[in-house]
Amino acid sequence: MAVELLAPLQPAAASTQPMHRQLYEHLRQAILSGRLRPGERLPSTRQVAARLRLARNTVARAYEDLASEGYLEGRVGSGTYVPRALPAELLQPAPPAEPQPPAAPRWRLSAWAERALSLSPLVAAGPDATAAYDFTPGQPDWDAFPRALWRRLLGRAWLRGDLGRSGDPAGYRPLREALARHLAASRGVVCTADQVVVVNGTQQTIDLVGRLWLDPGQPIALESPGYPGARRAFEAYGAETVALAVDAEGARLDRLERREDVRLVYVTPSHQYPTGAVLSLERRLRLLDWAERSGALVLEDDYDSELRFAGRPLASLQGLDRGGRVIYLGTFSSVLLPPLRLGYAVLPPDLVGPFVRAKSFADWQTATAEQQALAEMLRQGHFARHLRRMRRLYQARREALLQGLARHLSGLATWRDSGAGLHIMLALRPGLDEAEAAARVAAAGVRVGQAGPCWIGPPDYAGLLLGYTALPPQRMDAGLRALAEALADT
Repeated sequence: MAVELLAPLQPAAASTQPMHRQLYEHLRQAILSGRLRPGERLPSTRQVAARLRLARNTVARAYEDLASEGYLEGRVGSGTYVPRALPAELLQPAPPAEPQPPAAPRWRLSAWAERALSLSPLVAAGPDATAAYDFTPGQPDWDAFPRALWRRLLGRAWLRGDLGRSGDPAGYRPLREALARHLAASRGVVCTADQVVVVNGTQQTIDLVGRLWLDPGQPIALESPGYPGARRAFEAYGAETVALAVDAEGARLDRLERREDVRLVYVTPSHQYPTGAVLSLERRLRLLDWAERSGALVLEDDYDSELRFAGRPLASLQGLDRGGRVIYLGTFSSVLLPPLRLGYAVLPPDLVGPFVRAKSFADWQTATAEQQALAEMLRQGHFARHLRRMRRLYQARREALLQGLARHLSGLATWRDSGAGLHIMLALRPGLDEAEAAARVAAAGVRVGQAGPCWIGPPDYAGLLLGYTALPPQRMDAGLRALAEALADT
């Protein structure tokens, strides 16, 4: 009879349960219902596997699970049987569980953890196969990444023979030297290799600066709208945020200059996130003068200044700084690939030691093989050539985006072209609700970013963020037309 009981059981491909659990449940129900009688012998695992066309290990695992719970018993030299007397608790259905009051928290978290958990999370945008037109910011063109070159450079790094020991928490020395030369030539950054620390992306630097520089209740100044990842990190350390409004010349400093208790200022001066404004030279000098007077630290996030398509970039704040008040941040995620997680911080000399010590407590070293490959990419000129290719590629896509915006979005939104960066922010016309607009746009098969999380407090206006680097020019116009039609219906 036991063999016949297996006939109704067919492997369910759509089931979320593995096959051994499906077989386990089928036999368990047969035992509890009496279809498999007490003392009855079950077929061998070999027979069941052949009958159901399963691996023998799958059947053996189901039998083992049933035996461990008392539903089956093995007899040496005889086989596997249903016990003559099942334990009473297996035969009686469990009474319905009575509602229980919520359990008290098992752990007492730190004040930092409580603050961090109270903040709304930032969700990284992943691939979305349902979107016909993906304008999500922060997506370099994967097909343009020099994969064969990177694979070759990584292979050489693994063959070097020096990866079997821990590296320097400050980073691989040849990479730090190459970065100091590159930043001096491309961004006017004034530093030595000793001031460069390699990090796992910009966000790690932001977190480490918060640990080193802030105590709960201390005021910091941030752009609004601005990069939400920085604000959340600093708020988790208990900082009081002072919002700096943003106009066509970047962050406005009037509110900042009326205070001297601000401990830290975080800005994105070369391509303000998310508006795209460029901080004027006059404001850069005023900001540095204020920082010198007040003893504050300026965190300059130069996240995508490598990609400028018109005019010469203004000198970095760090290059203009004469008082040692600026930490300069950069990343290779925008130019190469986001998952690479290689960034750097250029610190005033007297902050390098504390910064490296703090990094070593949380993360002894950044991946050495990737650092070595990147150092060779810079040293051999491959990075400069890749950058030139990406500028040509992205410039064509940027022009297609701007032409499509003028053709389809006039009257529905306004935007600023600063000649730099990898995204455009659309300020929606008054009366449009951002969440509703984003939902309608998504329903039309168009994926965009939202500007709402970038504001400190209620937003002054609704906005959408359009990245253009992952969308070919020939599909740009159709995507913007679909976007305009969705916005026109809101």
